[in-house]
Parts: sequence; structure tokens; C-alpha cells
Amino acid sequence: MTKEKTVGNSMKMSQLAEASGLPVSTIKFYISQGLLPRPRKAKPNVAYYDQVFLKRLLIIKNMRSEGLAIKSMKSILEKYPFEKISDWEDFKEQAMLKESHDLEEVERLATLSDEERRTFAILDAAFHVFSVNGYHNATVDDIAQEAGVSKGTCYQYFESKEDIFIATIDRTLDKVITEAKASVGEEQDARAKLGMKGLTFISNFSDLQFMFIGLYSEILGGNERLRKKASEIQSFVVDFIVEDIELGIEQGVVRQVDSAVVSYALLGIAEVVANRFLLKEEFDVPEFFVNIMDFMQHGLSTPSDQLTD
Repeated sequence: MTKEKTVGNSMKMSQLAEASGLPVSTIKFYISQGLLPRPRKAKPNVAYYDQVFLKRLLIIKNMRSEGLAIKSMKSILEKYPFEKISDWEDFKEQAMLKESHDLEEVERLATLSDEERRTFAILDAAFHVFSVNGYHNATVDDIAQEAGVSKGTCYQYFESKEDIFIATIDRTLDKVITEAKASVGEEQDARAKLGMKGLTFISNFSDLQFMFIGLYSEILGGNERLRKKASEIQSFVVDFIVEDIELGIEQGVVRQVDSAVVSYALLGIAEVVANRFLLKEEFDVPEFFVNIMDFMQHGLSTPSDQLTD
């Protein structure tokens, strides 16, 4: 049997498969997913792949062996186009030296364990499936297919669709809360902090809305576990708001109020604003929020009423 000849330093697909130790179908899949560049074609049906292509493929093979999902690999490689496997290893080592709160999203992906990566891949897929199909119509089969794993693998990490749904809610809410905290920066004024966090909540509301709809639909159907979960979420968010209200009272910029009652009211306002944002294409969220903050500070009283108080 004669060996296929290379053209310069280039290889045909069969040679690339042999050099990388990957099936042709896998390489074609990586190309279709945008992880690899389109090959140079000498003829319509003849493509050649150079050493740069092979090195990139070997990096992807290494990342995949560590449990990274396609979406995660693409995010990392779009920002950091490593030239060799050692570049990827160095990147992971540097990321692991950083504090958790200092990590970029792609750096965080690099520091996860294989089990964490597999779990997050399932939850990423679940987020998409639940947002498109809704909780009731989504299936574990749908989630497994979206994640690129078997249904059995999903059940290795989660006992049921309900468990996956709850984990997806927790992860999404944690992301929003983390982003809200980061939006404040060095700001010390409690009212300003409330406004910044509120804007963050509204900008992320579309990520949360489908979950709330799924929760309430199941609650109306008598699902006691999800009723408790919804109550837990509401209490958690209210407590998060209470912190700034009580800080404002301490600073003297917020009058003495029942901080929990006001927190529930603010949460309701934020939900209404977020829904308005979803329904009206040209809705000016910042302007609306400025008016809400003004209302919070002055209520319905006229300036003359405030002077006589």
C-alpha cells in the first residue's frame, strides 16, 4: 500500500487523523463547531492541513480530554489562541494562582476540575433547554443532547430533571448576585448601591424570567418542593436588599423603615421594570430607574410638604 504524499508541510485529512490520533468524524465536527479554521483547499474535494492546524487540533484534544465542553473551549480559544499545549498548561497554572474573585470567566473555566466541568456543561445545556422549551416540556434527553453527553451521564450528576432545574436556578441567581456586587465597585453610598444592583438585576431579568415562570407553574400544580425553593429564593434576594437599606439607615441617608417590607416592595418594582423592559423595545431603563430612585427618596409628598415635616 502506498502512503499518501504530503504537499510541503501540509497533510490530507487521513494523515491529519493519523497524526492527531482522532477520527476524521471528530475533526470534521470540531471544524463545524468553529473550533478549527476552514482548511486550505487545492481542489473542491481536496483539502490540506498544515502544522499550525495540527497543533491547534492537539490543544483541543487535550482540552477535551480534561472534560471541557465545546462551548467552553470555544470561549477560551477565541480569547487565547494558544500555539501549543504548553501554552494551555501555563495558562491554567497562572489562573490557579489567582483569587477566585479576580478570575476572568475563561480563566475560571480553566481552573475547574473534570467533574465540575461536566456538571457545568450539563447546567449550561439545561439553561438553554429550559429557556427554549420551558420546564414542563423540557426532558433530560433534551438536556443530554444539548450538552453532548449521554442521558446516563446526566443521571450520574443529578437524580432528576427537577434537581437539574433547581441547580440551574441556583447557578443563575448566584451569577446575577455576583455581578450585582461587582457593579457597586468602591461605592459607599447605600442609595447608589441599591440603584446599581437594581440595574444589574433588570439587565439579567430575561435569564431569570423563564425560571420563575417554570417555578410558579409547578407551584400552581402542587409541587411543594419547588414552592419551598421559590420562597427560599425570594427570602435570599430580600435579605440581599435589606443589607443596603440598613446601611442607608446607619449612614443617615435612609429614614427609619421596616427594611424587610421595603425590600419586598423594591423587589416588586424591579420585577415590573424588568417586565416593562422585555415588553417595550425602546424602554429607557436608566431613565425609568432614576425616576424610581427619586420616588424612593421623596415619595408622593410635594416639596412644600417635605419642608413642613
